[in-house]
Amino acid sequence: MTDIASSPEWKKLAEVVSSRGAPGALLAVIADNMTASFRDMYARLALCHSGTGEDGCPSCMSWTSDGHPDMLIAGDGSGSPGVADCIALQSVMSLKPFAAEGRLGVIPFADTMSLPAANSLLKIAEEPPEGGHLLFMAEEDNLIPTIRSRVWTVNFRTSETADKTAPPKKPAEWAAWIEKTRKRSLDELAPEAGAWARYLGDLGEWRASASIRNVIYISQKRHMPVSMVQDALMAILREGVPIGQIFGDLR
Repeated sequence: MTDIASSPEWKKLAEVVSSRGAPGALLAVIADNMTASFRDMYARLALCHSGTGEDGCPSCMSWTSDGHPDMLIAGDGSGSPGVADCIALQSVMSLKPFAAEGRLGVIPFADTMSLPAANSLLKIAEEPPEGGHLLFMAEEDNLIPTIRSRVWTVNFRTSETADKTAPPKKPAEWAAWIEKTRKRSLDELAPEAGAWARYLGDLGEWRASASIRNVIYISQKRHMPVSMVQDALMAILREGVPIGQIFGDLR
């Protein structure tokens, strides 16, 4: 737990959640042996009435050795949930919380879910019940794009020494980048975009970070031309266009 609490990723996330800005759906990419610790740490903040996790509110007082009545885990926790588990989670998520102001639904091993199970969560990931939140837990950042485009992503497995570079901002910077990269392959472009994603993730801009990763994932899967990838990255980062409007059904 100490390793998580001292990480820059946790500190940025905790700051956002404590200010009552917990995302509707969050993907935490983290080693399996750290998932339970992170899950409980995040739940304490997300379910607390004030966002501190230790203010003595009815929610904080409801924690027991078995967990929290408003922290709901899809399936039995030993593996990725199936379709029936996901449907059951959505059903109880909509019920009145016991002690918190909303409920937290936890999806363990989300990166190994079957496609039907993942697709069954699309609507609730887009629009969780009022006051509710979803937490997807995964060892690898490879959720299906339709889920990834709906969540904030915080990656605890990214090396602190990994390259992190700010994306272009000014029109002249974008023009120079387009010219520099127009003859590159997708495999050559991906590391630079990944450095942008890590930079934005460090700033707490997880939605933009996840969108960049989605662009690279989809473009490599579909063997798209570099010019299309350039346009997609510019639309997301310069104009704030949602990735769903760019790729639509291609995901």
